[in-house]
Amino acid sequence: MSDIKKDFPILQNNKGIVYLDSTATAQKPSYVIDWIKKFLENDYSNIHRWAYSIAERSEDLYVKSKKKMAEFINAENWREIIYSHNSTYASNLLIWSLRRSWIFKRWDKVLLTIVEHHANIVPWLILKEEIWIEVDYIKVKEDFSLDFEDLEKKFDEKVRTLSITHVSNVTWEIFDVEKIWKIINEKTEIFRNSNENYKKPIFIVDGSQSVPSFKVDVQKIGCDAMFTTGHKFMANSGIGVLWGKQDLLDKLEPVFSWGGAIASVAKSCFKPAGLPDKFEPGTPNMTGAVSLLRALEYIENIWGYEKIQEIKKELENYALEKFAKYDKIKLIGSTNSANRVWVFSFTVDWIHSHDIADYLADYNICIRAWQHCAEPFMWELWINHSCRASLYIYNTKEDIDKLFEALEGAMEELG
Repeated sequence: MSDIKKDFPILQNNKGIVYLDSTATAQKPSYVIDWIKKFLENDYSNIHRWAYSIAERSEDLYVKSKKKMAEFINAENWREIIYSHNSTYASNLLIWSLRRSWIFKRWDKVLLTIVEHHANIVPWLILKEEIWIEVDYIKVKEDFSLDFEDLEKKFDEKVRTLSITHVSNVTWEIFDVEKIWKIINEKTEIFRNSNENYKKPIFIVDGSQSVPSFKVDVQKIGCDAMFTTGHKFMANSGIGVLWGKQDLLDKLEPVFSWGGAIASVAKSCFKPAGLPDKFEPGTPNMTGAVSLLRALEYIENIWGYEKIQEIKKELENYALEKFAKYDKIKLIGSTNSANRVWVFSFTVDWIHSHDIADYLADYNICIRAWQHCAEPFMWELWINHSCRASLYIYNTKEDIDKLFEALEGAMEELG
């Protein structure tokens, strides 16, 4: 792990830093940084409708990036990969394209979980205000796993979409999304027996926290669409990913359209381009696409997700043992390492999370504090705020030791 840390210049250029905020954004290895510089110095150009060599090379890298992303999530076709600015933008792009394509009618129901990130709540609430859909929330159980009995209870014939996070942004529980897919298929068969016109719900997965941590296979999951973001797995910021099954994307009308997203324009009408271009208006983020390509290559270079899981298991178990030693530190979420990722939300008795974060910052330890874009769930827990420390491949046991050493000091001085 210490050898991997050497791959990240920011950790070398900020001596003594303990970076524990990777779930907000991951640091970038020199492999990615150097390739961005090389691209900008040698191949950078706008793509589509070109006739010169650097534009050809730039387009080739853009497509290669999508092919690599498709390979990583086991998409059937690289043209199913759409680039956006981030997960939030990808979520909005999909939801509003569904809206523009008249997928919803009044009183259709959308099922979310109570633990969703705001990016997978607010767009649906806006849609609720605009066209009067119903938004309902699936509960979680005391062990923070998804309450499948509640899902079955709320899954009626009005459900048009299930949009579910793969990993909670607070408890870091990995939800069994494959089981959700099976329930969707079972319900569809039941409902079609009584209504032959029943339409199978669209199944959307928020992969923002899962794709950076473990192998995600969209074919195995069975979802119709998934969104994630590159900066959380070491690409540059500004590159998000929306994947959708081709038959769904072909049906959708894009909510934005200009530039390369259109095939032709007349005074009174226009014709959208094909996939994936119709969802990517304007000048694409070529630098972001190249950074994503190189980030995925870097993961391959360190022996892929197998290596990530090896590091994860060792560090996570070590951290969980540390948390168990302190009565005043309350971990939010499961302590079963098999069902969670290596991020830890916690509170410290009688000390505000902002005060903890400020105290740790004085010791060059970087964590996050507040509500983690999951206010509905935090209120369900009767917790106003919490701290969050997230590990990644460049962290070490020494980093964890420094975290808890500083937490001991905070409890002594601030408690």
